[in-house]
Amino acid sequence: MKESTFNTIKTILKTWGLKEGVNYKINNLEGTVTFWNDSVILLKEMVDLPSDPNFERFGSSEYTIAFVDEVSEISERAVEVLFSRLRWRTHETFKTPRMFLSTNPTINWVRSRFVQDDDGNPVVCKEGEAYVPFSIFDNPDIAFRQTYEASLNKIRDKATKERLLYGNWDFIDVNEMAAYWEFSGEKHLVSGLREKVYNSLNPIIVSWDFNVSPFMSTLSMQFDYDNKKVYILEEILGKPEAKENNTPMLAKKISKKYLTEKHVGGLFITGDPSGLARSTQTEDGVNNYTIILSNMDSPILRAKTKLLSKQPSQTARLEFINELFKGYDGWEILIDMRCRRFAEDLTYQKKNPDGTKSKAKVTDPKTGQKYEKYGHLSDCLDYAICYFLKDSWKKYQRNQSTIETTTTPVYGAFEF
Repeated sequence: MKESTFNTIKTILKTWGLKEGVNYKINNLEGTVTFWNDSVILLKEMVDLPSDPNFERFGSSEYTIAFVDEVSEISERAVEVLFSRLRWRTHETFKTPRMFLSTNPTINWVRSRFVQDDDGNPVVCKEGEAYVPFSIFDNPDIAFRQTYEASLNKIRDKATKERLLYGNWDFIDVNEMAAYWEFSGEKHLVSGLREKVYNSLNPIIVSWDFNVSPFMSTLSMQFDYDNKKVYILEEILGKPEAKENNTPMLAKKISKKYLTEKHVGGLFITGDPSGLARSTQTEDGVNNYTIILSNMDSPILRAKTKLLSKQPSQTARLEFINELFKGYDGWEILIDMRCRRFAEDLTYQKKNPDGTKSKAKVTDPKTGQKYEKYGHLSDCLDYAICYFLKDSWKKYQRNQSTIETTTTPVYGAFEF
């Protein structure tokens, strides 16, 4: 910040005709700029510190206004605590506390609070908050704008260029350390995919993962076996705030959704095979999948389970799906852009040295509960792919890539 933002501030002071040592003084040791009228600019670090999780170091401070640059690198908690300290002579200057936040497009709390919700819809900001988009083209310094634009245009990665040059928030980072290292947002994410490819006469595969935090997860998809396309249509989540992060409530939500949309192609229910295990809280013969079917008991939906006999090896299935992202056996995976949480899984879930998924846990700052942040929706993909692309999965396991296989469409022999 001292090498970038602070230099810009000093440049602007000079363009205003202010002279250092006359109109203002800089104390680099304390990180302050003091003006002749006793106004002061304070440079403060806002990094999260384990020794100060509640930012008590701001406790006795009093500021008038604040500017947070690169706010994507700062926690929401830090910003809110700082805002609560904007009180010094506010009534006689700016009348109300004011804070300006600046950042390049990012995938974290900034986007979901100010720009887009989890479905990609524009956020209705809270009272007193506003999102003001701008890009390099809005910079009034023509010489700087032309130089910087030329530099950004040389970026070869399209997603990075879209983010930095045009301020595009619908970007996906490339993470080579990710478990799904062959996933590419530019290649596999499609805007409005569901409206383009959904077929109400073909079955929808709903794949489940039964973890309840941060939500219960399902992915809805359809397979075009003739053209070898996998369409990930939508993610349907059971969120705790709506008390839907349990099997019966989420099953009812999904059933109501597809009945309302008049889907007549039927449903296949798949997912984690461990969901067949009886819970200690249920009677004999009752498990997650029997609960799902009982809550989707409709002659229109005709839900049926299609499950793997056991969980495939994580290492093997990860390698297989990464090969599918590359086009293995002629298949193409396409994902609706609105599957935000799923895209985050594919981007940010890392792999362990042994090739398995890293299921690192984080702590919810509100509840103190620990949970796996990534991996639930990608697990849904794994289970569905390994079951409904059995021929390609077996072919990959045999490592006989030269053998041509013939796949019979599931909807061609739909057993009701």
